Amino acid sequence: MASATRLCLAASLALLLMQPARAEDEIPKKQAFVIALQQAIRANDKNWLAEHTRYPLRYYGHRKVPINNKAAFLKNYPAILGSKLRGFVLAQDPANVFENWQGMMVGDGSYNVWVRNEGKDLEPRYLIITINDDE
Repeated sequence: MASATRLCLAASLALLLMQPARAEDEIPKKQAFVIALQQAIRANDKNWLAEHTRYPLRYYGHRKVPINNKAAFLKNYPAILGSKLRGFVLAQDPANVFENWQGMMVGDGSYNVWVRNEGKDLEPRYLIITINDDE
C-alpha cells in the first residue's frame, strides 16, 4: 500500500513539474527589463543597450556628449557609462525601482538610468531615455 501511495505522489509531482508556469508566477515585464539592463551593463553589451535606447538620448555626465543616434551611442559608449554609474545600476534591486510619471529610475542619486515604456499597454517596450553619470 505504501509503495502505491509513493507511486501516486511521484506521478502527481511529475505532472506538476510538466505544467507551464502560471501568469502570476511570471516576472513583471518592467522588472524583467531592469534585469536585462543589468545583464547588458555587466557584460558590456553596448549593442543591446544601443538597441534599447530612445534617440536623441539625454545624457548628463562629466563631459558634453551628444547622443543623437545609435552610431553616436556606440562610439561614445566608454564615456557614457562610468564605473560609479555601473555600480549603482548593478546594485539596484530590480523589484524595487523608483517610478513616477517620467518612467523608472534604475540606480541612485546622480548615477542613474531612466527608462520609459514607449509601447502600448498590451505590448510594453521599455527604452532608455536618460543617463545621469555625474562623475
